[in-house]
Amino acid sequence: MSKMLPAVAVTLVAAAAAAPAADAWTPPATLSGADEANVVATGAFDGSVLTGWLKPAASLSKGLGAPEPITTADPYERVWDFGADASGGVVALTVRRHKPVQRIRARIVLADGTRVRAYTISDGSHSATQPRLAVAADGTAVAAWQWHDPAGWRVQAAIRRPGQTRFDRPQTVSPPTAGKLRPTFQLAAGDGGRAALTWQVQSGPDAALHAITAADGTFGADQVLPDGGNWSDVALAVGADGAVQVAYLAQPAATTSLRVASGAVGAALGPTTVLSTGGKGTSSGSQVAAAFSADGTATVAWAKPGSRYEEGGTLEAFTRAPGAPFGAAQALAEHAEGLSLAGGPGNAAALAWATQGAKWSVHASLRPAGGAFGPDTTLSDPAHNALWPSIALTPTGKAIAAWVTNDSGGGSGQPTAATG
Repeated sequence: MSKMLPAVAVTLVAAAAAAPAADAWTPPATLSGADEANVVATGAFDGSVLTGWLKPAASLSKGLGAPEPITTADPYERVWDFGADASGGVVALTVRRHKPVQRIRARIVLADGTRVRAYTISDGSHSATQPRLAVAADGTAVAAWQWHDPAGWRVQAAIRRPGQTRFDRPQTVSPPTAGKLRPTFQLAAGDGGRAALTWQVQSGPDAALHAITAADGTFGADQVLPDGGNWSDVALAVGADGAVQVAYLAQPAATTSLRVASGAVGAALGPTTVLSTGGKGTSSGSQVAAAFSADGTATVAWAKPGSRYEEGGTLEAFTRAPGAPFGAAQALAEHAEGLSLAGGPGNAAALAWATQGAKWSVHASLRPAGGAFGPDTTLSDPAHNALWPSIALTPTGKAIAAWVTNDSGGGSGQPTAATG
């Protein structure tokens, strides 16, 4: 299982009925025979799946049907990330490799299928690469990418406000790096033009982890979070009311810890809280996940490392009601990695992960509104490898999970999904 870009989690929330029981999952459905990677589950259209990573066009599967292209293919562009809002509007980011410089472009498809003309969102004075995207329920979207300033690589970001068809002008949010080092980053979008972003330059054991937020489409002051260490696996979430949580696996020494900083967009985050500690045996894929549910409940999960590398970890979930501290860990599974977490109606949530046994398998656990996470449910066909899960909840609490299926154990395969 090689490390790839974590799938973008899109949280679609509404005050509605609780999620179904965990044993209500449908059998896995192969969406197409195409070779895909980084498929994304969304709650739009009563559960849908976005495909097309590194392809000329993005496609959308509705109702576990075959994916249909939703953007126009361009021979000079490849899709790098995508997400959907609650109404079904889709944003896709592409990398355009053509003179005068490589640049990041946005392709927006409205819920009725209308395609907005593609346009460049990166600063066209220098090359840009490695874009990431997050989309909130109301259509707010935040995009970020690596931008090659002659002085060094920087992170640039742009925000699309709800109801708009264009992103605002790009904002440069990090200073130039030294030499050939490139900053890594994570991001999250919230309703009303809100956003959060972290960045880090992996320059050594004292590499700082930086966090910034945007309350109204403009990023504010930079804040350094403690114990970022040599490398931090980071997950962010922004609630509908502007609440922020940044969860990260800190690895400053031979042990690891799960740390969470909470606050609100436009203000400094509060002190970090250590929720759990583990060993040094980190694994591929996302080991930390974060989400808000409709009522403001915050959920954080991590695959708590043991002493050996690439063996996954003990899956622990932590829940915090609005205004309250996080509760005790709920242990859900062993040897988990590649986490995906989504919030839903009430305080409902859904969590998916992969586990390596005789074959790689995809699992899920659902937390109905007012309850705790349910049992570990295997979603994938045990005859084949299943990897890189993505999970989402619809506004009514229906869950949809998507992943890739193959016989090689590699990073790509046939797009597969199930609903629960």
